[in-house]
Amino acid sequence: MKLYLCSFFLLFAFLFLSNTIYAGKRKTDAATNDLPVLQEEKHTVFPEDFYFDVDAISPKKDDENKFEIHGFFEITSPVKGRDDDSQQPSSEFLEENELVLWIGKQITKKLSFASEIEIEEGFNNYGLEKFEFSYHIATDVLQLRIGKFLYPFGIERFAEEGPFNKLVDRPLPSIRIIPGTYSDIGGMLCGTVPFLLNTRFKYEFAVTNGLEGPEPKDVQELWDNNSNKTLGGRIALECFPGIEVGSSYSRGKYDEDSKLDIDFLGADFQLKRGNWEIRGEYIASRVEQKAEDGGNYYRNGYYIQSAYRYPFNLDYLKYLEGVVRFDSVDPNRDITDGNEADRVAIGLNYSPMEHVVFKFEYEVENEPGEDIHGKSFVQAIFQW
Repeated sequence: MKLYLCSFFLLFAFLFLSNTIYAGKRKTDAATNDLPVLQEEKHTVFPEDFYFDVDAISPKKDDENKFEIHGFFEITSPVKGRDDDSQQPSSEFLEENELVLWIGKQITKKLSFASEIEIEEGFNNYGLEKFEFSYHIATDVLQLRIGKFLYPFGIERFAEEGPFNKLVDRPLPSIRIIPGTYSDIGGMLCGTVPFLLNTRFKYEFAVTNGLEGPEPKDVQELWDNNSNKTLGGRIALECFPGIEVGSSYSRGKYDEDSKLDIDFLGADFQLKRGNWEIRGEYIASRVEQKAEDGGNYYRNGYYIQSAYRYPFNLDYLKYLEGVVRFDSVDPNRDITDGNEADRVAIGLNYSPMEHVVFKFEYEVENEPGEDIHGKSFVQAIFQW
């Protein structure tokens, strides 16, 4: 089965035709987090280059004293079936859709502030995903970041938000092994070191409060359940134009007595050539547990995703994008309990105009614990 899926993945391609010249002129806004410009790139572009960070809020000279406010509203509905970890039942259609606000300010030439607020459950639940200050000690080579920030593990975190995620849902390892949106409180050193031949070395090292348990839901908010701190981060090498490989590691105590360890190990790659993008990630985790609770156990998972975006110079058709992803997860390698899963997801994205995207996704799952093995979703995203 997996050999067939890999063959299917490698042969997957998308071809679209266009013959009409676009009637209008595209407007650009350097302060917003627009989708990538569909043209020949002068520099390698990766998902993190479009994440809402310091570069996204850099003000114009006449706007230095103003806050930048951006965001998006995401409407998602299952057409057939649902995934309890990432999607909502149709009965909760209005409650589970999401409004996200990004607020930031360039305080000084080197110091900036950025925050992210998630509003869910019918505007009744407010979550603070980010609240961070970044200081450029030595341009982009060395930065200090303190506050609440996305934990520096892997690359899926750069594309987990709706406008950057090319499918409706997220890879299974990113929601069943590591917390789906893992932001933590602490400090981080990060930067990009340029080398010869367009090679760049990227690093992120963080000291944070850590998790309070092995499950994805065990993310701490504004407290710490023990005196131990979690150490971890990611290093990566952009070794050729358009190619990046990286590795991540994290370790810390998660129980109140600071005796039980939990660690994560990851490897990732991403390739971008024009409008074609391939990326993948492997995640493994070891959890220490008391003998009466079942003892230590291991878990792992991976995904590989390919997407091709074809620009159309037509009114009300900015681009079409085809996406395919295969992912696999095993939450406990020592037992077979029906939680193992393999999945193929196929998606089609349509953008009629700037800042508006419609998505359709169909999934085929091999998951013993699920009654429904074919699911489909639609999503609309409006961003500003």
